[in-house]
This record gives sequence, C-alpha cells and structure tokens, in this order.
Amino acid sequence: MIIILNFKCLTLEDKEIIEKYVDKNNLESYEYLFSSLYMWRKLNNVKYAVLDNVLIIEKNEEGKGTFYAQLFGYNKDNLTNIIDELIKRNLNFTDRDYLFGDVDDEFVEDLRKYTDFKFEAVEDIDDFEYIYNTEDLIELRGKKYHSKKNHVNSFLKTYTYDIRTINTEEIKNDCMDLLHKWHDEVAVTVDKEMLMEIDAIKDLFRELHFFDLDSIAVYVDNQLAGFAVGERVNDKMAVIHVERGEIAYKGIYAFLNKQFLVTSFLDTEFVNRQEDTGNEGLRKAKKSYHPVKMVNKYLVKLK
Repeated sequence: MIIILNFKCLTLEDKEIIEKYVDKNNLESYEYLFSSLYMWRKLNNVKYAVLDNVLIIEKNEEGKGTFYAQLFGYNKDNLTNIIDELIKRNLNFTDRDYLFGDVDDEFVEDLRKYTDFKFEAVEDIDDFEYIYNTEDLIELRGKKYHSKKNHVNSFLKTYTYDIRTINTEEIKNDCMDLLHKWHDEVAVTVDKEMLMEIDAIKDLFRELHFFDLDSIAVYVDNQLAGFAVGERVNDKMAVIHVERGEIAYKGIYAFLNKQFLVTSFLDTEFVNRQEDTGNEGLRKAKKSYHPVKMVNKYLVKLK
C-alpha cells in the first residue's frame, strides 16, 4: 500500500487539530503550544500532517535543515511504521541530515524501547529550555537573588508606574515601537530568529484575541517602559513568550520578570522562559535567575 503524506502549512484554522493531539497537561516544552508554532511558523516553515492518528510536525531551522519534530499520539505499536513512512518521504529531499529535532528525553527513550532503529541523539544545547520555580522569581530570597532584588527595588524607588494589559491598538503600537527601537540598537549582535521576532510578535498581537495569552505593559509617566506576553500551559506551568524593556529605565527587566508573574501566574509552580539560542548574553542572563530544571532537546540522526 502506498501512503501519501500530505503536509499542510500551519494556519489559525489548525488550532483545534493541533490542540487535539498536544496534551498541555503533560507539556513542559513551549515549542508545541499552538501559539508558539503559529508565532514562528514563517521562520521555521511549520507544516503538519496526521497519519494513523499521530500528529507529525515538520520544521526547518537554520543550521539544522528540515526535520520532523516531536510526534504526538503515537504508541509502541505504530511508532515504527510511522518512522518508516517518514524515512520513505525523506528520500525525495536532500536537506535532511536529521530525521527528528526538538525532541525531548522521553521521545528518545521511546525510540530505544519501541523501535529497532539505530540512531544517534545529539544534544541541541542552544535549544535547551530554562525552567524556574515561580515562587523563587517572585520572592527573590537569599544571596543568589540579591542583585535581582536590588534592581527591582531600584525601579520601585525611582519611578511612578502603572500596569496595563495589551488590549488596545495604542498599547500594541507602543509595544511595537519599543521592539523596533530595541532591535535597531542590538541588531548587529542578534541571530536570525531574533531579527524575525518583530514579524512574529506582530502576528501574535494581531491575533491576541484568538490565543489564551496574558500580557503586561508597564508605563512610566505615560511612556512604555517594558512589556511581556505569556501563557498558562497547565495547572503547574506558565511560559513567557516575549519580554522586552527599555533599558533607560533602570531595573525594568527585573521588575517585569517579577511583576508579570505576580499579576498573571501567581498560582503556578514553574515558569518556562524558553531557550537562549546560543546567545552568550541571553545565556548569562537566564542562568543568573537559577533555573531548577532544563528541558533537554535533541536532534536525531539515523545510522
């Protein structure tokens, strides 16, 4: 029997299908939230197909080529057949060094347990996601958070502020203006993903009503000092999708980091602040908040 896998480019109309397969109750990675897939669909040329009631996502990432992402809905009985079909499909392409990418420890272990394929799982360290204890980032207790707490206190002492939700065109435009300014200042030091961030965030703002997102915009003297957008994944976990501040306001990032959690995610246990993309500045900043866990990610190559 010939199976033809028809991959479809991701659109807003696919939200229900994606969320049917991706169980948010057991999700740690932000990668497979529909909002994330949609936000980065252009950069990563995100497509999907369904075979034997298994969701297959295809992505392309600079330096990695095109690969299949984590499978959803598979079981030990159909995993081998699904992979056989993906291998056959890949014979028609030449840009596929890796069969899978963006996969976690559990999926790699399932490959070992349920299939006979010989493969190499390569740690994709730049893609590891940082998980923090929500209470730690709110309370900022102890010596390890001393400097962060000082930054927050500095902001509180220096500025009179008000907090708004990103729910009007005026606030969205203010956010985009700040984002453009930030990119103009740091463009020479950021990677392609961050350079495409403006377009991705613009898409997200255009459809804020469609996604179950929380947001915060911090104004000082009626000028936007910073903003953040995030999402509750499940009862335990929140994800921060976007966080940008105007560094002229001393302590804005530390204040944003804490206040957004207080405002929107006070009852969560953990917060996922995504990967560092290999950017040394981002890596240093993310480590300075002392993650309690990393979501390990792998690229998988068949031998």
